[in-house]
Amino acid sequence: MGIIYFDIWKFKFLSTFLSVLNPNIQIIMKYEQLSSYELWGLIQSADQEAFAYVFTANSEDIFKYGQKFTSDFELIEDVVQDVFVHLWEIKTSLAIHSSIRFYLFSAFRRELVRRLKVNQKYEVLEDYHSSIAWQDSFQEILIENQITQESSRKISSALDNLSTRQKEAIYLKYLQDLSYDEISELMGIKVPSLYNLVLKGLRSMKQFLTSSDFTAKIIVLFGFISADV
Repeated sequence: MGIIYFDIWKFKFLSTFLSVLNPNIQIIMKYEQLSSYELWGLIQSADQEAFAYVFTANSEDIFKYGQKFTSDFELIEDVVQDVFVHLWEIKTSLAIHSSIRFYLFSAFRRELVRRLKVNQKYEVLEDYHSSIAWQDSFQEILIENQITQESSRKISSALDNLSTRQKEAIYLKYLQDLSYDEISELMGIKVPSLYNLVLKGLRSMKQFLTSSDFTAKIIVLFGFISADV
């Protein structure tokens, strides 16, 4: 995605924190070792480096997630910036009970969908997804993990047969590493129903793959063994 371009005042606000972090790799490595709970404690105590690290570590993935709902990049960027600015503004009064990453994804999704409803007057969530190619994100992950072209093609074909909700759930579970509890809250689906949704999706995908396609990397990415499909 590259640099996210914000409204001037918000860009200056976030740049204050990013300038603290970049390009100090030692600082990045220091915060990578911390738990979400420890990071949030630092942010609540107004640690600018910790906040800059959280922004750098999550903003691009959140932006990509937004592209699954709309092709309006300016809207996505605006929501991303608002989520982070608001996070800093309310840091002392906000209690994050799960991970910071989950909070950011959840707050972003909720606000983006709200604005889409206002701007485009969609009635159901499926309308947001209908014209979006989820395959692009899966394809990018496959390339990053050096999955062979043939296996990548088969996986893309398998994904074509999944419902939009299955694609989103699998994307969040296996490519964004959110837990079932977190995805359940984010998507508004009860955990047992979510588990069945993902399980059926993985079973559907498996029908399009041969044993030779089940390399260690694919198994790790999509959890075919742990899902017992």
